[in-house]
Amino acid sequence: MSKTTKVITASIISLVVIFILIMTWFYPFSIFSVYKTYSYSPDPVMVGEYVRDINDFEEKLENDLKDLYSNQDFDLTLDRSQYIFPFFKQDWLLSKDPLKMKKSDLDNLLFDVENTRDNLLDLVEKVDYSIESKNYLMQSIRDILALEKDLLNLKNNSFASKKDLRIQFHNLHVSYMNSFMMFSSFYDASRDERLALLK
Repeated sequence: MSKTTKVITASIISLVVIFILIMTWFYPFSIFSVYKTYSYSPDPVMVGEYVRDINDFEEKLENDLKDLYSNQDFDLTLDRSQYIFPFFKQDWLLSKDPLKMKKSDLDNLLFDVENTRDNLLDLVEKVDYSIESKNYLMQSIRDILALEKDLLNLKNNSFASKKDLRIQFHNLHVSYMNSFMMFSSFYDASRDERLALLK
């Protein structure tokens, strides 16, 4: 191999490496990116408020489950809620620290969204709610469907820049929190109905 061929080969390899490094830096989820990872920094104030809401809801749910099991009464809403709640208590939603989100993590989030959606749809089908509770439930389902759409957009957008990903992950985080608030409102309304029937 001549000296010119070696220089050309080294130049081409260097350009390819530089291209891949640039793509990895500016477009973390692109097909050229080496790691397909994005470091997301959540808003600590927003997370702190969310953690308080989650803890309050968890305490209420645990007390309701104890009452349910001690009374031997079955309530489908309460039963399903214990499986829906962990969807809103994921570590990445509760952390104030920067998080590394891999593109493969989005598949896990999508799987959780689908399970939650199915549980909520099961409630629509099997339980007769008041208009207020049903409205909260239907809005909660719409929120979950919007989350699913956002996750699919994020997963399929290979050429989103770091700036775009920062905005999309922040919006996704906020959507999860808003979805929880709607689910919590639904739970409270259906709980009030259940308690009114017991009186």
